[in-house]
Amino acid sequence: MNLLRQKENFKNHVATFQDFGNIKILDFQNPGHCEYRIRFLFEEDHYRLHISGDLGDLIAYNFTNMRYETFGDFVNNTGYFEEKICCHERPIYVYDYESAKSELISKANEYGWVTDEEINQEEHDTEIEQLIYEVLEDFNDRTGISQKGVEALSEYDSDCYEYAYDLGKESTGILELYMLAFKLAQKQLNGGAE
Repeated sequence: MNLLRQKENFKNHVATFQDFGNIKILDFQNPGHCEYRIRFLFEEDHYRLHISGDLGDLIAYNFTNMRYETFGDFVNNTGYFEEKICCHERPIYVYDYESAKSELISKANEYGWVTDEEINQEEHDTEIEQLIYEVLEDFNDRTGISQKGVEALSEYDSDCYEYAYDLGKESTGILELYMLAFKLAQKQLNGGAE
């Protein structure tokens, strides 16, 4: 996701903040429009954040710091924030078949799972095709490799569980987009200072 281009979608947005004690709400929207409208609702007594709006819904919680005043700690560390998410509407990742296939072929060649292509190109290609079929047969763009595919891959590499579920995995950029909206809203509320 190109965040510089996405930043343009927020250029006419206005940030508003409401403090109801344990509930704090940060709205960021273009007045009179719903495109890219986003709301951050903090339940501070339960350390929960609800994100809602045109960009999808998400709920995250933590035991100590999921509060409006400390949320800035997350905006540059989406990996840490991702660990706190309990449910979300939009996918955080998608899985690309061609990337997964390429990564799988690379590992097969690197670790010698199939016949050496210098010795026998035709047999090598046939074994690669069989490997791809067995491992990626039930692959889909929402979940990636299936359990059946992992089991097939484990026949070639017993340590495959360390990387199998990341084959073809690509970020959708939605978490970065949420963080960008929060940063821009905060900057506006702070009079342009970051």
